[in-house]
Amino acid sequence: MVAVLPLHTVFLSAWISWKPFLVLLVLLICSDLVEAIRRRSWPYHRSVSLALLVFGLVLLVGYPSEPFRERFFQLGLAIAVGAMVMLVTERRLRTPGMIDRTLTVIFWAGAAMGVTAVFFSLVDFGVFGGDLVNTINDLPGVFRTSKPAYLKDGFIALTNWHQDPGYGAAWSVLWASLTLVASARGRATGSWVDGVVVGGLGFAVLMAFSRTGWLSLPIAMVIVGSSLVRSGLVDLRWLARRIAVAAVVSIVLTGSMFVVDRSEVAGDVDLQFAFRLSQGWDLLADITGLFEPSDVAFGDRFEPSEERADVWPEYWEMFRSNPILGVGLGVGWLTNSILQEPHNIVLELLAETGVVGLVAFLGLMAVIVRSGRGRTAGAVLIVTFLPSMTQTVLFEPTWWFAAGIFLSGALASDSVTPNRESRLSSQTPNG
Repeated sequence: MVAVLPLHTVFLSAWISWKPFLVLLVLLICSDLVEAIRRRSWPYHRSVSLALLVFGLVLLVGYPSEPFRERFFQLGLAIAVGAMVMLVTERRLRTPGMIDRTLTVIFWAGAAMGVTAVFFSLVDFGVFGGDLVNTINDLPGVFRTSKPAYLKDGFIALTNWHQDPGYGAAWSVLWASLTLVASARGRATGSWVDGVVVGGLGFAVLMAFSRTGWLSLPIAMVIVGSSLVRSGLVDLRWLARRIAVAAVVSIVLTGSMFVVDRSEVAGDVDLQFAFRLSQGWDLLADITGLFEPSDVAFGDRFEPSEERADVWPEYWEMFRSNPILGVGLGVGWLTNSILQEPHNIVLELLAETGVVGLVAFLGLMAVIVRSGRGRTAGAVLIVTFLPSMTQTVLFEPTWWFAAGIFLSGALASDSVTPNRESRLSSQTPNG
């Protein structure tokens, strides 16, 4: 299940995307429930399960009228799936040694993500011709590996098997963080190759052209890296080597895209960076009013899907009109001016579930924080919330999975495979 968690490609219907990991998740849940009936006991974390029940009941109180029920069920199902990912992960990681086995799977899955990011980026920039990206996206079972976005021509964001570039970047940031943890615990190759994998995932973040991903990645490396040093798993010298290798790999791979890019065929890498940076600057200018927008002109610059500066005030007005229970989960998506989420978890909870819903969610988070253990696992959980102000992370399993690791307390144990490089570099002359 962990190996395929970042894969969000298979659509069985237009109503809900049936992700590959869901099949395995359902099998694990069925197995747990059979055992629960046999033992006559609830198999999952009880206090967290209770907090989830309260949060779910609060969402049901805001059950909307007929035109909005399909979206309500879709978002509710996404939350339920995320909750089960958390509970199933926590339960499995109670088993001794399971966290290290899981980290090994994450490392090799991250390596595969990096390799496919390189291949699909070559496809996106027209190295194999301008039509190959469409051919791949149209394969049976594949929703898309790349997304033509914003500009009419010349901009193709890497999704790397995820249906959305921003959340694809979020998964790459999480997997890069956990790959660093795997390397520190001796569950990777134990060599410079570990840094290469982190660098490949960093390249995937860059090519997704997600501004949130760009900001989250370096912050994540600092947060997780410092937690590994403070926990005593590695020293600064070890961390600096891994991060340096990762940075070099990301820079070299990105630079190579400028070299091989075929102008006006598929995406154009220089145009994409210029557009995304200008777009981010203009968004900050619109929201803060502290400075003037840029004077760089691009076609389709004001694509409606980018007008968060307009949507956020609309969601705030929804909250003000229904401050206690909100307008109902999913109702805001279908009634705002651009028919899209606000990309902000606080605004969405306030507008659609009201103060009661936000308090219920914060209560769930409080139970998770109080029940979890481990500095490094806590750092990884924080990393998954870095996009929360610009992405509605509530409906994506990234933070739910990280919460399951934190709740298990598996990374709080000192019984890890020693990292040879770290051990040698920390020896004293008398040692």
